[in-house]
Amino acid sequence: MVLVARYFSFIGAASELRLSQPGLSRIIRKVEQGLGVELFHRTTRQVTLTAAGAQFVPVAERVLQDLTAGVEAVRDLRDQTRGHVALGCPMSVAQSNLIGIVLEYRRRYPQVTLVIHEGLQSAIRQEVLNGVLDFGIGFIRQPIEELAIETLYDGVFHVAFHKDHPFAARASIPLRDLEGEVLVSMPPSANPRLIFDGAAASAGFRLDHAITVNTYSTLYALLGARAGIAILPDPGVPEPDDALLLSRPIDDPRVPSRFSLYSLKSRVTTPAALALKQLVVEHYSARRA
Repeated sequence: MVLVARYFSFIGAASELRLSQPGLSRIIRKVEQGLGVELFHRTTRQVTLTAAGAQFVPVAERVLQDLTAGVEAVRDLRDQTRGHVALGCPMSVAQSNLIGIVLEYRRRYPQVTLVIHEGLQSAIRQEVLNGVLDFGIGFIRQPIEELAIETLYDGVFHVAFHKDHPFAARASIPLRDLEGEVLVSMPPSANPRLIFDGAAASAGFRLDHAITVNTYSTLYALLGARAGIAILPDPGVPEPDDALLLSRPIDDPRVPSRFSLYSLKSRVTTPAALALKQLVVEHYSARRA
């Protein structure tokens, strides 16, 4: 209709629309029947707008403009990931490996709002199960029916300590050698503490959790101040270039720390969450290589 009004001709409008002139005429007639008014005066020589047509054409033009803008916006969404994504991970990971992942994700997808929940494994796992988080990354000791779990990295548990500690001269540390050592530990529900308290009890001794903290930043600061040693999973141990801290694997028993990505099976994965998930997998695939 807008093109007919522009050209004052059914033939010219039909040519631009690549329709037959009779076909376009039938479409306009159906519109007029639906509105209950004539939009055009038709003669053998020309087509002109009626009073109703003159009022209706600007409305039709605005509708077309809005439709064009909407189509362009949808096409933009096709080419650029947008939205919101929430992930959870242990505090040790949030303060180390996750930093590079976040920076790269923000570089690739600046339109996405990223929320990171850091905390104990049990809390993160429950938030994933409750649907609060798109996915979690961390240590899953046993399969959980509601969760889809993908292994990212197979590491082992380490002892972390100040570089001046006598353990620095060793390649690995037997668990038995931790007897009598002052441990800086996360709360009793933390995975490493549960695992190694059980292992020590089986070996006939108790670990000395002399200092309990709630954040890994405090734990690392206490290690740097020579307050004690800590049992940490890998990934999560101090980086090789750390100025103060070192770590050695606990060997005998050699306890694996399988690092996984997990999400609720029933949750629909958004494009923003899928993009972050793929980046996490890429990061740890490169780490394994």
